[in-house]
Amino acid sequence: MIWRRRFRRSTLLLIFAVFALIWAHNFSVRLLGSPAAHRAYQPSWRNTNHAKRLGKGDSEEKELVVASFEGADTRWLDMHFDTWKKNVYVVDNASAPLTVSVNKGREAMPFLTYIVDRYDSLPDVSIFIQSPRYQWHNEDPMYDGLPVLRRLRLEHVLKRGYVSLRCTWEKGCPAELTPLHPFYRNDDRSRTEQAYASVFRRLFPHDEVPGVVGAHCSSQFAVSRARLRARPKKQYERIRDWLVETDLDDAVSSRVLEYMWHIIFRMHAVDCQDAGECFCQTFGLCNLTCDREKCRNRYWVPNSRTMPEGWPETGPGSNGWPERWWAD
Repeated sequence: MIWRRRFRRSTLLLIFAVFALIWAHNFSVRLLGSPAAHRAYQPSWRNTNHAKRLGKGDSEEKELVVASFEGADTRWLDMHFDTWKKNVYVVDNASAPLTVSVNKGREAMPFLTYIVDRYDSLPDVSIFIQSPRYQWHNEDPMYDGLPVLRRLRLEHVLKRGYVSLRCTWEKGCPAELTPLHPFYRNDDRSRTEQAYASVFRRLFPHDEVPGVVGAHCSSQFAVSRARLRARPKKQYERIRDWLVETDLDDAVSSRVLEYMWHIIFRMHAVDCQDAGECFCQTFGLCNLTCDREKCRNRYWVPNSRTMPEGWPETGPGSNGWPERWWAD
């Protein structure tokens, strides 16, 4: 009899334990998702099924805004992006179809002119670039702007509002400027840092000057219509008026705005996205080997900012410029 009671007790305990395990499993699935779902999970920036590239079939959804000058070769844009609407501002030719009232601040003046003039008729996405196809700051192994534009994902721009056309942290991230504690040296960076706080207070009198400013360099970016209109038109007019009136030379005034665009477009003062996340979300390059600041074989800073003569057919491999196929 004793062994029967023990058997019944053991059986009841076993049944209870089985039901408890089943209940716990179902609860965890409801709370956390199934084990299969966890095995298949990847960070959201790895899932690119939702992303949409800028292609020939959606030409009215985006426009290029190009800062150029007389004699600049912009044929590459017509050759490779023939269906895209292009707004090419020739800053040093008053007779050009698109130009600026005053040639100051390098690319900043045509960019601001476009925003002010087109504020009420903006496309879904405006892509702001400088006219040369090959530039030292293009986020490409050969500094080529063509694949940068081809890979740009429109859906991500619309979702994030503002994206830089660079991902690597070299030059600008994580802390390019400390406006409240500037260095006093006679170079463009230091003079930018010295001027930044006073310019910020003038343009944004109700906002606190950021202690640290970090953003990807070189004033090439894409912005959604909604994000551009997050600031009133009068704000852009105020910024352009400051640029017209400032005594700062072009190297400094353009650099002040270079590290202010992201703030103008309502991003945080430090906007330095994880490099791998940036390459995946912005350009669809999701299988790179990366750390937080860079990805392998995507970019390095050359010693000279002047493109070698005949690049890329001739010229690579000297003065800090890579061999032509170094990233393959």
